[in-house]
Amino acid sequence: MPDVIVAALYKFVALDDFHELREPLLDACRAAGTCGTLLLAQEGINGTIAGSREGIDRVLAYLRADSR
Repeated sequence: MPDVIVAALYKFVALDDFHELREPLLDACRAAGTCGTLLLAQEGINGTIAGSREGIDRVLAYLRADSR
């Protein structure tokens, strides 16, 4: 059975366009094969995701690519 990694994360950052981030982030999570809950708000992002190590790393890389 493959290992499942759980990542809890948050970042306080101004996300005035958080509504526009939802679909691309959801697509990135699906493409990476991860599942969980990510909350987007004007104040930032908070959530927990689970998946393979590679999948988690892909989602984190996607999030870190946003220079905010």
